[in-house]
Amino acid sequence: MSADKPTAAYYLSLIAGVFVILAGLLIAVFGALVTVFVAGIGGLFGLLGVVWGILIIVFASRLNSDPSSHATSGAMIVVFSVLSWIGSLGGFFIGFLLGLIGGILAIVWNPSAPQPAQPQGLAGAQAGTKYCVSCGSQLAVGASFCPKCGAKQ
Repeated sequence: MSADKPTAAYYLSLIAGVFVILAGLLIAVFGALVTVFVAGIGGLFGLLGVVWGILIIVFASRLNSDPSSHATSGAMIVVFSVLSWIGSLGGFFIGFLLGLIGGILAIVWNPSAPQPAQPQGLAGAQAGTKYCVSCGSQLAVGASFCPKCGAKQ
């Protein structure tokens, strides 16, 4: 996953939504053909699956555009992935599985950046060794910029 966005969760959820929509459309067409003599009412069941797939894609897009809502978006992706069993048979099971994994990854995603390494013991502090505030690299005495990442010190 990326440090600034939960990209793996986004792509898994997006693919899950596509599978759920495709399965819902297939069930809607098959249901309408089977119940053609009663105004095709069987097709409505599959359309419910299409709705679940669309909602999975909506919350995956929200997850990508607003990563701060990762917990809410992830929870909704999980909910609609479970509901996808109604109307699209879980998007051929693949959609359900990918949505479940993507939603869980979105919920547990931690946007905080790793902390730079700190000098060990008093030896570094006593010798006057400085470290970059951005990447943790050791700096030359009196350096204004980090030679590794270019951050101002």
